[in-house]
Amino acid sequence: MKKTLILLLCGLLIGAAAAWALINFVIPNWHRSAVDNTFLQVTSKLDHGGEAFAYFHAEKVSNAFQDVISGLQKNVSALPEARQVQAKQGLDMLALMFKGYGLEEISGLGFSSFAVKPGLHRVRVVIHHRLGQNKGLIWNIAGPAPRALDEMEMLPADTALAFVADYNIVKLIEWLGQLGQKMGSQDPQGQGMEQGMAMMKAGLQSAGIDADRLLKSYGGRLGFLLTLDPEKRVTLPLGTKPLSIPEPALALLVRVNDTYLFDTFKSKLAVLGKSKISENGGVKKIAFPRLPAPFPLEPVIAQKGQWLLVASRDSLVENVFNGRGPRLAGSDAFKETAYKLPRRGNGFGYASPLLPRLVAQMLRENIANFPVPSALEKITAFIEKGKGFCQVWENSDQGLVYTINHGFEISSLPALIEAFMEIAREKAQMQKDVVPPPAVGGEVGE
Repeated sequence: MKKTLILLLCGLLIGAAAAWALINFVIPNWHRSAVDNTFLQVTSKLDHGGEAFAYFHAEKVSNAFQDVISGLQKNVSALPEARQVQAKQGLDMLALMFKGYGLEEISGLGFSSFAVKPGLHRVRVVIHHRLGQNKGLIWNIAGPAPRALDEMEMLPADTALAFVADYNIVKLIEWLGQLGQKMGSQDPQGQGMEQGMAMMKAGLQSAGIDADRLLKSYGGRLGFLLTLDPEKRVTLPLGTKPLSIPEPALALLVRVNDTYLFDTFKSKLAVLGKSKISENGGVKKIAFPRLPAPFPLEPVIAQKGQWLLVASRDSLVENVFNGRGPRLAGSDAFKETAYKLPRRGNGFGYASPLLPRLVAQMLRENIANFPVPSALEKITAFIEKGKGFCQVWENSDQGLVYTINHGFEISSLPALIEAFMEIAREKAQMQKDVVPPPAVGGEVGE
């Protein structure tokens, strides 16, 4: 009995090893292109069996583009002498940006659309690079690796629009500086970018702000937040008829490593004497008097821990930092839109289903002012069917993956296309109806 059990376990292990080898080595090489490509690497990140699926091998296009640029650079001498310098600078800049941004490192593009449930579609877009070929800015500005998207827990339940993402400003500035140096080394007249960076740094220094210290204080994440309070209404003077919407509140979010940015605001604004500085419960604030606006606007700069907020009013700061009231992550609208989305990434975006309805309302109330009301009605109906969206993007050692959930149906596209065709026809007719000016130098009639 014991011997039989051991033989059975050995058989299972051998079978598992054979299956693993079959899946990872035999099947992928069974039917492959004669051209080495990244089809398997890209398509493994896409949804199979959905409504759309595509792969594009980008390396040949990249090589062709570089060959075209090289050919044009060699033929600059054929241009008139007055245009040679300008043409050479333009081509050099294009080549440097193509390489420095990382476009030449893109090895494959992928796209898929998959219905995760009736009325909700998941789109995946893959921008792939081969292992180790990730020196360009596009791969280094979006964060080093996927992480827990803990910012979702900060957002209040009445969030209508939000974006939070890793954004490496230090890498961006380094890239711009290197680009300026390369252009300057090739042509003294190409030093404008490097000089501009130096002037910006000197300007901050003259204002008492240490640019290097400011960059060290930056924590690598940026965000935007819009909330709409359904229990309060404001009227916006748009078009011929004012638009009534839930009361909005706005905030910019910045991840920081210390209090340098807040302290800089505090020292510079204290001189004005119009701000109120306070600290309570670990939240530091600089509050300003109310400004004239169609909605409540009492700007606040606040910091708690590693997050700094620039908000339109104090209640939003309290809601974000102190977690008063329900959270967006627990709302039915968010759960519906974020269904089966990745929970780790380098950033996310969210638009509430309320937003397309508000846009549709605004268009419908001003439809009489539009040149083609019937076309605008079709566009409005298309927008009104939207259910918002939720997206997550990830940066890995093989490129970027964007996953987007949305509620738009392909069946509604024909009406949208027809609407734009109506607008184009109306525009063409209006151009025909314009009376041409009389010919200059023509004969004078009797």
